[in-house]
Amino acid sequence: MLYRIRRTESSDIEQLIDVEKSATQAFSSIPDLKWLIDAPVLSAETHYELITDVYAFSVVNEQDQVVGFLYAEKQDQDFYIIEFDVRSDLQRQGIGRKLIEHAITVAITENFKTVTLTTFINVIWNRPFYEKLGFIILESFEQPDYLKQTLENEVKFGFNAETRCAMQLKL
Repeated sequence: MLYRIRRTESSDIEQLIDVEKSATQAFSSIPDLKWLIDAPVLSAETHYELITDVYAFSVVNEQDQVVGFLYAEKQDQDFYIIEFDVRSDLQRQGIGRKLIEHAITVAITENFKTVTLTTFINVIWNRPFYEKLGFIILESFEQPDYLKQTLENEVKFGFNAETRCAMQLKL
């Protein structure tokens, strides 16, 4: 199957929600994170706000159905990845890598200094995936305020602080 990346449209919102719900299924094999399967996903209103206010890219199949998406925003000179999901049945097939590489290309083209994100430390398709792309973990003293705040919000959501990290790719 052929996939392409395009700008996310508001007409994609229902599919985006389905992709996000599907992506959480990957956590079913991790006892401490199984609860994510039933956790709330972004609302339609939040998707709409993100689509209209930030960088929003979707991976679509030949029928223009969304199979993955990425939201990112400008934080000073950082291209901060807010959300990134690929449908569970299509994970580990290179779709996510292409989407991240697309985001990195956009960040370079628009003269950002870094790409940043937060992720799980010990989940194989998280931190190790980003490290293969050149991201490094930022120690707390290296983190800009928005990343510290994001990590704090993730703990309030229910994540264990010791399982999360902030990462950066210098461009």
